Amino acid sequence: MIPNTEQDSKSSRPYLLLLLITIGLYALNFHSNDIWTENESFYADAVREMFESGNFLDIRYNYEDRFQKPPMTYWMIAASVALFGNSEFAIRLPILLAAIATAMLTYETARLLHGKKIALLAFAMQALSIQFIAGKQYASPEIPLAFFFSLTLYLFIRGRTSGKPLWTILAALSLGLTMLTKGYPYLIVIGGIIGLYLVLESGFRPRQLLEELKKLHLPITLPLILVTGAAWTVIMYLLHGDEFAQVLQKETLNRALTRKSSLDVLENLLFYPEVILWSFFPYSLLFYTALVQVFRKRGMAQSLTFSLSWFAVMLVIFTIAKGKIPTYFIQAHPAMAIITAVYLSSLRGSAGKGEQLFVLVLLALSSVIALIIGTLMIPVFDLHPLYYIAPGGAGAFMLYALFRKHDDPSASLLRQLQPFATTWASLFILAAGVMPQLEAFRPYDQIRTTLRAAKGIAPDLPLYLQGSTIHNLPYYAERRVENHADPVAVLKKDGPVLALLESDSVSQNFEGRTLWRGLIYRKRSSESRLLIFMQSHLDAKKGDTSGFTSYSLIYKPAQQ
Repeated sequence: MIPNTEQDSKSSRPYLLLLLITIGLYALNFHSNDIWTENESFYADAVREMFESGNFLDIRYNYEDRFQKPPMTYWMIAASVALFGNSEFAIRLPILLAAIATAMLTYETARLLHGKKIALLAFAMQALSIQFIAGKQYASPEIPLAFFFSLTLYLFIRGRTSGKPLWTILAALSLGLTMLTKGYPYLIVIGGIIGLYLVLESGFRPRQLLEELKKLHLPITLPLILVTGAAWTVIMYLLHGDEFAQVLQKETLNRALTRKSSLDVLENLLFYPEVILWSFFPYSLLFYTALVQVFRKRGMAQSLTFSLSWFAVMLVIFTIAKGKIPTYFIQAHPAMAIITAVYLSSLRGSAGKGEQLFVLVLLALSSVIALIIGTLMIPVFDLHPLYYIAPGGAGAFMLYALFRKHDDPSASLLRQLQPFATTWASLFILAAGVMPQLEAFRPYDQIRTTLRAAKGIAPDLPLYLQGSTIHNLPYYAERRVENHADPVAVLKKDGPVLALLESDSVSQNFEGRTLWRGLIYRKRSSESRLLIFMQSHLDAKKGDTSGFTSYSLIYKPAQQ
């Protein structure tokens, strides 16, 4: 049979269009902001120190050992820095590429199991889920983990559907890289997903399950997983002994099993279901609808055994775990996208009018919420009126989709893509207009430029910082930072002295140079609480700088 390449090309066009639109949004100003969160600061400075020392095995932040996470994300960033130089662009590029690849893997997994139409919807849901797209904006292990996690499960299911051992072996290698990104607990998580899936597929028949396990080629794949995923851990233990082992235990077993939580039993059970409501927006309400309906329709549940196993194992494991952070659940988003896409695609043929109307209302509601948020950002942040084109275009798309004839084959798909369009418009406004504006009160790059331009300051001279930690300061100061410094003691030092002190602490008869003076955000411990920082930014634009503190970068040479 000769394949119809023209028909295949046409069926792929909507996906390619959505992919290009998504890449455009992801790449827009992704490097325009200085290093953001605590996590990104750890990764940025650790990579800077790797190049400074020439040691790419040990991980250090602010010139102290940091054993908390395996090295894969550090190495990805280091490879980018080696190619493009040390900059925000190079630091975030691997995260951006991993995010795009994860969305594409969601498409490929859905296409393999359910066909191109469902895969297109799953891609749209994964690509613009709020927490996922926020995670791709800064360097941390969550998005690389999502990539290797999704790659492992895609390669596994491809190996199973094709019957070719090579895909299963590649899945084992990918699982090793997953462990090298976030640690050995993910062997348990992914192993649990695959195990539950095989049990369900075997119909709980031991003999059939044994046959399925043989197809995993465990004598080959298990050593490959362990060698790839555990080699760095073994080397670190041999080099650093109990110091490394204690951190490893604290970051894995203690965090999962013994970490104290302020949540009661009900809050623990509802933690991730609540997280899903905002993290998987704009399709979160539809996901919960899909989950209910899938279990009402036995045939649909059977077709979704793999995705349901993926979601269920993650929900159970991370609900049981003591340590709870919303980003832990990003790796479940591809499964959630596939479940929701399968349900939406089934509506046209089997659902009653009441169910179809209910879903249409949820689609419209999610779309309107995203549209309102995007539109309000324009006057709140005093953006150029041309930005109204984005929500205006998305609104026009909504109306066009809603009023298409129901017998039109493309009408259903267009309605299902409404939340994608309106969320894209809102995120475009955020990335193009709001995020660059926030840099007006983020002077960290100015501090680096000032220090590089200053003459006579030794590169190994530490920087004393008054007040609580500014996590990205070691990266931008390019030296060790001594936090919580006493300004009186610092100013009395014989010198040389380099310090970033509150301006009020520096007397007018200070015998040294003031290299820089400006405002630094100090209302909360971190700017990563973005909404609070945005409010302080807006207040500062109006003249209220109470969320910021005036700092002076001073240098006093050694006394002659």
